[in-house]
Amino acid sequence: MQNLTTTPTLEHIRLLSIQLDQIYRSMKAERQAIAQWEEDQDFSILGTLEIFSDDIQGYVEQIISNQMTSNPEAILNHLQKLNIFNIDTFTAWYFTNWETYPKIKQYVDHLDHLRLLLSEQLSTKIPIAA
Repeated sequence: MQNLTTTPTLEHIRLLSIQLDQIYRSMKAERQAIAQWEEDQDFSILGTLEIFSDDIQGYVEQIISNQMTSNPEAILNHLQKLNIFNIDTFTAWYFTNWETYPKIKQYVDHLDHLRLLLSEQLSTKIPIAA
C-alpha cells in the first residue's frame, strides 16, 4: 500500500534504495577481490563504502517513513559532507579501477545519486528565511 504523502521523488528514492541493495548483492565477487587487495593497504575501500551506505540508507528509511530523528538542516549538512568523492584516496582508487570493478562503480554511482536526491528532497523541507 502506498503512503498518501508519497511524492514522485520519494518513490524514486525508495526504488533507488532497493536497487542499491540489489547491486550490493550482485557485487560479491568484486567485494571479495577488493578485500584481498585491501590486506596490504592503509585505506579501506569497502569500509568507506559501508560507512557512507549506512548513513545514506539510514536517512532513506527516516525520510520514507516520515520519522526523521534530526532536523532537515542537520541532515542536509551531513549529506553534503558525505560526498564520497571528497575523499582523495577513494577518488584516486575509483578512477583508477572503475573498469576493473564495474559493479562497485555502479554501486558508488547509485549511492551518490541517492545522496543527491535525499539532499534535494530535504531542501524542499527547509523553510527559506525572509
